[in-house]
Amino acid sequence: MDITDLNAIAQKERERQKTTRIRCCTAAGCLSSGAAAVKNGLEAAVQAAKLAEAVEVTSVGCMRFCGRGPLVAVDPADSFYELVTPEDTPSIVAALQGGTATANQGDRNHPFLTRQMPIVLENCGNIDPERIEAYIATGGYLQLHHALTEITPAQVLEEVTKSGLRGRGGGGYPTGLKWATVAKMPPRPKICGL
Repeated sequence: MDITDLNAIAQKERERQKTTRIRCCTAAGCLSSGAAAVKNGLEAAVQAAKLAEAVEVTSVGCMRFCGRGPLVAVDPADSFYELVTPEDTPSIVAALQGGTATANQGDRNHPFLTRQMPIVLENCGNIDPERIEAYIATGGYLQLHHALTEITPAQVLEEVTKSGLRGRGGGGYPTGLKWATVAKMPPRPKICGL
């Protein structure tokens, strides 16, 4: 696959998307709070309102406020709902046609959200984690393509070090330092467990 293929997949995915998207968090926290039933309710309400041509209900990864789930967001209306129940779903869809949503309005300015600066997870809550095309449409794999075809391994290492990226294993060990240590090792076959 080359850059032309990635761009074609991204374009096709963007063209497939509907005018209005209802994003339902289906990450573990929201699922354990009933998000599957909420998503089913949203899909049924869209069908009942005869909006299936213009409205897409999609699963998304974590929307970062698990304690207030299930979470639902509506684009481009910029509506955000929390603690959503299946009974709330018809009103969320009715709000698309001028009705009033009875679901709990979420606060995007809540300190829990505003004090976060997602970097690695910047698209989490926006794309369907089960559709690789959704990731590609947001520019996914472009940097991998760049790293594999346009710059040297040393330049990759320099970029990772400069980024300040840290491991997620609990110690926050700098990834660039870890990779630099491995890069200095003489090339030889690696044997697991030895």
